[in-house]
Amino acid sequence: MALPLQPHLFAEAQRSDPSTTEPATPFAEAQRPHLEAALPAWLQLIEKPDRVPSALAILNSSYASPLAAMARDRLRQDPAIAALARERYWGSWPGVEALAAMPPGSLGQAFAVLLQQEGLQLIDRPEGLEALADDDQYLQLRARACHDLWHLVTGFPNTLPGEVALNGFGARQLRQPGPVLLLAADLMARSHAPDTVPDLADAVSFGLRLGGVCAPLLAQRWEEGWTRPLSDWRQQLGIAEDLRLSPFVAS
Repeated sequence: MALPLQPHLFAEAQRSDPSTTEPATPFAEAQRPHLEAALPAWLQLIEKPDRVPSALAILNSSYASPLAAMARDRLRQDPAIAALARERYWGSWPGVEALAAMPPGSLGQAFAVLLQQEGLQLIDRPEGLEALADDDQYLQLRARACHDLWHLVTGFPNTLPGEVALNGFGARQLRQPGPVLLLAADLMARSHAPDTVPDLADAVSFGLRLGGVCAPLLAQRWEEGWTRPLSDWRQQLGIAEDLRLSPFVAS
């Protein structure tokens, strides 16, 4: 008995005139100006994947898009994230010296080591936090202020592969178009850029995977657990075992 033929995925495209294109939908038209604004920086990032100003320009351009607003609406469906936004939560961030004096292996002490090794500074509490116009502004500030903490917790170093892995993690957890555009540039850069250790593709893959098993990092009240062991935080977030498979362990 002959099996019924399955519809060919591209059959309709093959029958259509390749010289004609479908008119853009309202959805596509709404995204167009934001994607076009990000295009120059996106091309620069493909050429030079470690160019930080280009990455920031892409994030800023895409953040104002309707697609990004949809992603933030989905984020606020998480009760813990919604509660942080309502409160404009921003706990105490001790100075680097105070963090360094915390128990060995604690979140605070490990964070101080990271900051000192990389020559990084803590981000000050934003002025006028309580008067922010909407939750979206708060969430953007919160995510950026915790960026280096996310590096620490995920074990992704402040290297190009580490940033790429965190882009994958953020794309999975935040659903924002910005990190997705960064990932596309990172993967396209592999066509010409020198090889890295680990490979950028492996960094992307693991970042996406870890983002899927980890509890939402944007929902965490880190300031209430500076003295807790970093290992306990990772266990609570559900990533302790997965981190054993990280490509950064081998590298």
